[in-house]
Amino acid sequence: MFGEDFDFKAVPPALDADEVRTVADVNGQAPELCILLYQRYGCRIDFVSLDRKGRPKAPDDAAVQGWLARLEQAGVDRDAIRVADTARRPGSYDVILALNGFGARHKIQNFKPLLDRALHPLSRLVIEIRKGSGSYPFLKAYGSCNTLLPPETGRNGLAILSAEPQEVLPPSGEWSRVARQLAGKEGFFDALEEHSFLFMPRGKTLVVTFDNLDIAMTKRDDRRPWGYGFIEAQGWSMLGVMANGWTWFRHPEVTRKFEALRDSGFFTQFSRVVFYGASMGGYAAAAYAAAAPGSTVFAISPQSTLDKTLVPWEMRYKKVWDRDFSGPFGDAAQASQAAGEVHIMFDPYVAPDAAHAARFTGANVRLWRCPLLGHRLGSSLQQMGILQEIARDAIAGGLTAHQFHRLLRKRHSFPRFQRELANLALDRGHPRLAQRVCDYILRQRDDRFFRRLKARL
Repeated sequence: MFGEDFDFKAVPPALDADEVRTVADVNGQAPELCILLYQRYGCRIDFVSLDRKGRPKAPDDAAVQGWLARLEQAGVDRDAIRVADTARRPGSYDVILALNGFGARHKIQNFKPLLDRALHPLSRLVIEIRKGSGSYPFLKAYGSCNTLLPPETGRNGLAILSAEPQEVLPPSGEWSRVARQLAGKEGFFDALEEHSFLFMPRGKTLVVTFDNLDIAMTKRDDRRPWGYGFIEAQGWSMLGVMANGWTWFRHPEVTRKFEALRDSGFFTQFSRVVFYGASMGGYAAAAYAAAAPGSTVFAISPQSTLDKTLVPWEMRYKKVWDRDFSGPFGDAAQASQAAGEVHIMFDPYVAPDAAHAARFTGANVRLWRCPLLGHRLGSSLQQMGILQEIARDAIAGGLTAHQFHRLLRKRHSFPRFQRELANLALDRGHPRLAQRVCDYILRQRDDRFFRRLKARL
């Protein structure tokens, strides 16, 4: 039995999704979550019917009618609700809801057929987990689990799976040839076991970048290091460190490479060295900056470490908990104290990100708060058209608080910020404030999400 006192309102923010367009509710067991996701994202919702073996089956009419009635009573538009056709293979979904079923009452292994065809690299799975069911080892093949409610004896738990491809291939021979061409005669490309290093010399400023999760997992063909086009346009030299999966760059080969670069005097040939990355790459940027004392760090939504003895509250990225985060580059909050300047950008409403940011306590740290833009802050800033200007000035050493806040004001017209602001007002019990947000948006444009939200209010 799932915990009846659990607050489902904690689930949508924990998805960390910029957009949710499609939701699958397996056997209609999660109407409350469907309603919350619809209210937050205005998404399409499918009733997906499966038997205990994970095979498509004709849905029970009474169950469907009860599910439909519950959603419609809560204000979900009928044209946003669909019963999936069991005769056809369902496509992929942004969010799959699996309560009171696989991993709770049925064998988790029987969920494999749906997951294999319905997950895409940025999907989320919200699943009920029974203690001892074997769900975590099974789900590890699909991605990383964030446990919202740990399973206990007599009470099931709840977890969110962030999907990733099941097979991660190393750089192909074709990519190696392309990379060596990019490096030219003066640069280098080193393909290691789980990582590769691509150095392209251009000028006296060196920017060392690290893949984030999305790049590591979704860009396999003709890939480029994080920030490649932007850095090339500035005429800066670049050392791109690329990962072949969710590694957090915690492999002895990465440590050895940075130590070798440090000891050879590689970094001293540049007048300015900057370490730059987001999320997983943000962690690495802050951690490996210790190889170039006095360098600058520009990290977006970074983790400080995933060492559970130091951050027991970090429940995301369970897949890499067995990585070794010890050593001189292990704790980014400590290692980055050797840098000259450390810029940490984060959303204070993403609790784990705020907690990681709070661990960066060195005198060289500047914390840049970006409210209600989510963990994928870099993507939000890019969509707002301000990431490059912020990054350019941070890398060049001229980012000021006045300039940053002037640019960040553009979030007021950014749809994600607007939705999150209205939802925050509702979550905190201020419906009148949410209505004012709706009125403000609808004066500017006709927006179905805010029109429907206002009608519900």
